[in-house]
Amino acid sequence: MSAERNGVSVLFICRGNLCRSPMAMVLLQSRLEKEGLVERVAVDSAGYYDWAPFPREAHPFARRAVQELCGSDMLAAHSARSWSAEQVGRATLVLVAEEWMRADFPSGRVMTFKAFGGEKGDVEDPYGGDYTEFLTCAKEIQHLLEAGMPRIRVLLDLPGRP
Repeated sequence: MSAERNGVSVLFICRGNLCRSPMAMVLLQSRLEKEGLVERVAVDSAGYYDWAPFPREAHPFARRAVQELCGSDMLAAHSARSWSAEQVGRATLVLVAEEWMRADFPSGRVMTFKAFGGEKGDVEDPYGGDYTEFLTCAKEIQHLLEAGMPRIRVLLDLPGRP
């Protein structure tokens, strides 16, 4: 079953769509693949800044962190973009990196990355930091996504984790 027919879509938002939201997008895709659910959930990412007309790839440290955690450079083809009303309209769930971002999205469908994982606060932006900060951020996001997987299963109308 495709994500379009199933109607489940997750949109990750951060400031520039260079670090946190693209890492979250591919980390969730990797997790969904492991559970055999990748075809049932559409996953996307965007940011607040509009880089047009200059394409911006994922930060090299974000790519390296994802490669270390997932075994491949899943962000090699990523190009940063700003969020659109159309993307938000399609999203079943909008996950934002920082609390202040919530105000721009439908209250019933938005939560922070941390709230998704059952925690409070923001996922700090590693931009400008060294590789260790990016890897720490990616591991934090991965932990939050793991903790939030029961929410995805509910959206898919699936029983609890086996």
